[in-house]
Amino acid sequence: MIITKTPLRISLVGGGTDLPEFYSQYGGAVVSFAIDKYIYVMLSKKFDGGVRVSYSITENVNEPEMLKHDIVREALTQFKTVENKSTNVEVVSIADIPGGGTGLGSSSSFSVGLLLALNKYYGHPTNRHPADLAHNAYRLERELCKHPVGQQDHFAAAYGGFNFFQFNKDGTVVTIPIRLSEPNLGMMQHNMMLFWAGKTRHADKILKDQARGLRDDPFVYENSMAMKNLAIGLNGDLQKDNIASIGTFIGLNWQLKKDLALGIAPKEIRNYYDAAMEAGASGGKLCGAGGSGFLLFYAPHEYHAAIEKAVGLRLVPFKISNEGAQVIYDDGGRA
Repeated sequence: MIITKTPLRISLVGGGTDLPEFYSQYGGAVVSFAIDKYIYVMLSKKFDGGVRVSYSITENVNEPEMLKHDIVREALTQFKTVENKSTNVEVVSIADIPGGGTGLGSSSSFSVGLLLALNKYYGHPTNRHPADLAHNAYRLERELCKHPVGQQDHFAAAYGGFNFFQFNKDGTVVTIPIRLSEPNLGMMQHNMMLFWAGKTRHADKILKDQARGLRDDPFVYENSMAMKNLAIGLNGDLQKDNIASIGTFIGLNWQLKKDLALGIAPKEIRNYYDAAMEAGASGGKLCGAGGSGFLLFYAPHEYHAAIEKAVGLRLVPFKISNEGAQVIYDDGGRA
């Protein structure tokens, strides 16, 4: 059996500029960090043949092409058809925060963790640069599964830590670590509040609408360019160990993002946001593509009790995770 552990992520500013519809023309930029909430993928040989995949449901099929879970289906099919590998395997996934559509990059973290497990299982090198794993996981989701995703989630999951990601027009990605002093890193984490809005959502429609807007709507382009510049600006402050502007940057990014596509900021989410701001938050955002999921707010700690009361949602403690996807167990079993 092989077990991988892959972090989820929180994107602060620049999300959406990692979509190829934008970065292939203008280049993109995102500031994000991995968090200590993980997806675990367990992979082992299936004794009696066929494929078994267990997630929110369990699938037992004879061949990987028969699977409904498209990420597992396409990954296993690649190993079967391209490398002529046996795919008589069992794949089980569990998560600290279950369910997709939370805005924390869960599908991409799963893709990264799955590919890492499969590479280990089939004897491929697993100590290559994290960028290789991220690019392959992005290709799996975007090209093979036809998910309208950007690149940032795969890179955050593969690298871990706190980073500025620059997405170049040619598809290459530059990763610049953000290394705050220990006092400021502790203060930043102390000031952040993550709330669960109680609902998941499917991001595909929102992302497709946003991509369509990038092609056809000058307003969407202008807002996205402004979000890219916010990411560059926040990175500049953070590289100087200045955390004073984080709340402002997050808030400005949200004001730009919420109007990029229908469904990003429903009334319920706007009400939560307004309540937190009135209670003392200096900035906030809905994580991920939008719709629902997790809300992040930045505020001095003395306002946290008032904000928690005003918002009335479940508060989820978290810390930045410095480690990206990794193999945490391998008993040597192989195909």
